[in-house]
Amino acid sequence: MTVAGPTPAASVAPAATVPAKSGITIPDIAAGTNAAIAKSKLEALGLTNVELSSANPDYSNVFLPKNWTVVSIEPTPGSQVQASDPVIVKVTKP
Repeated sequence: MTVAGPTPAASVAPAATVPAKSGITIPDIAAGTNAAIAKSKLEALGLTNVELSSANPDYSNVFLPKNWTVVSIEPTPGSQVQASDPVIVKVTKP
């Protein structure tokens, strides 16, 4: 009868760490900011999919952003997004 000795521990390579994708942080743009300025600030950060959307159901299109003001931003300020992720700026006419 053969007695087996302790089995050597298998050498396990440490798990490779995947670097986290660096994102763009949505800034806190105050309500009441001119929509054209807000859109320019977001695009200057490298965001490529910024959409202005009317917060008022009576208006379906935003033609002249300089005539509109910011109500809110989706995703919320502080969120991390990729450059091509959609960012929706809800706006209203003053």
